[in-house]
Amino acid sequence: MNTESEAHISYLKQVAEQGQKAPLQGGEHGVIWGGMYMISALYAYALLSGYIQLEPWTLGLAFVIPIPAGVVITRYFAKNAGGLSFGNKTAAAAWNAVGIIIWVLYAPVIAAKALGLLTLSATFVLGALQVTIFALYAVAYATTAQVSQDRQQYLFAGTAVAASLGSIFAIGTLEIFLVMAAGIFFSAVIPGVLIMSKSWVKN
Repeated sequence: MNTESEAHISYLKQVAEQGQKAPLQGGEHGVIWGGMYMISALYAYALLSGYIQLEPWTLGLAFVIPIPAGVVITRYFAKNAGGLSFGNKTAAAAWNAVGIIIWVLYAPVIAAKALGLLTLSATFVLGALQVTIFALYAVAYATTAQVSQDRQQYLFAGTAVAASLGSIFAIGTLEIFLVMAAGIFFSAVIPGVLIMSKSWVKN
């Protein structure tokens, strides 16, 4: 085996070890975005069920406010330590793809609903999207688990699958928002907290 081939193999081993040893980053995103939208989902259920007596337009506001707030808060608190590792790069790519797909799905559907071009009920539309979104969460977690060798990520993939299945049975009912809140809590907030805690311990 020539020196160049040995150097390539050594480099690949180093990259693989780097991806496995570096702590995963990005838990802040799960806590910040997940926390805000979990509250939005609970607010939607309380408003539509009559537990809270406020104007209906506040429902849309509850799901819009987290967007600029999340961008600002994430930029302030999110960390990049270890972000250049192979595992973190791959995880970031997977989650970025999930984020893009969510916006591609939600934006036209919500716009069509607001313009009256979509006659299906809001709970049915949101439920259908929710099934897909939690399924995408499961794929992202499974990918992260594979490249980082963090087996705990498979557990989070399982909670995302459970949330996706739960969404199927709740489609068309107000309980879809409770499933959303629970799914986000167990598939975004809790994983985010655990990832952050591991990063703090290793740093």
